[in-house]
Amino acid sequence: MSARPVWRGITAQFSTKSLVLIPIAVGINLIGGTLSSTLKLPLFLDMIGTTVIACLSGPWVAALCGLLTNVFLALVANPVYLPYALSSVLCGLVIGYMVKAGLFKRIWGVVLVWLACALVNTVTASLITVLVYGGATGVNGTSVLTAALVVAVKNIVISVLSSSMLENLIDKGITVLIAYVIVRRIPKRFLSQYALDGSEDQADLDDLDDLDEDEGEDEREATGASSLESSARPGRIDGAAEADGGTSTGDPADLDCEPTQRSER
Repeated sequence: MSARPVWRGITAQFSTKSLVLIPIAVGINLIGGTLSSTLKLPLFLDMIGTTVIACLSGPWVAALCGLLTNVFLALVANPVYLPYALSSVLCGLVIGYMVKAGLFKRIWGVVLVWLACALVNTVTASLITVLVYGGATGVNGTSVLTAALVVAVKNIVISVLSSSMLENLIDKGITVLIAYVIVRRIPKRFLSQYALDGSEDQADLDDLDDLDEDEGEDEREATGASSLESSARPGRIDGAAEADGGTSTGDPADLDCEPTQRSER
């Protein structure tokens, strides 16, 4: 595969409608990330918008959304978030390509997306935590668990990986579940405007909203019945005209006779 078709496929994802969605998705991520950072929750919740936009616009738009999310979180919440932009970018790509493969249409596929995202984030975030911050960041409550594991196992890498895996399984499970519910609630007419790569995933979107299709069938049946009724009416009129023509053949003669009879009287 040459580089030009690949580049065209990437640039095709950045349509005007997709670019409009990026600030909305980043805003959703910022709300979840800032809330978790403020309350010191053992979660991040900063990838809900990234997952939704990965389902709508594609993996590279989701990667850009993850990058912008960490940049803004570093500015408004804590500079610690900036190196973790790599994790957000990789997770956006993984989720986007798995959704593009059709795994977000079934429950087992959603579970695979959750596990893959948790694994990618665990590995990348743990490496960043160990190499950049020495094993703990203090951003959320996971640092306490990491410190306890360090005391128990005497290994910083295993401790960070273990605490990060536990955190990401919960965090990414909530994230993917919320994103799945949001995507399921979006009308199919809106989803069709954001189908990945134009039309190749159009058939996949039919499974998300069967109600619109049922309504379309009812409308077609109603229009078919009305057309049949309208086509039957001329026949009835013609039949009535034929019946009148057959029974009133002597009327003109009767009309001619009536004046003569009255004049004779």
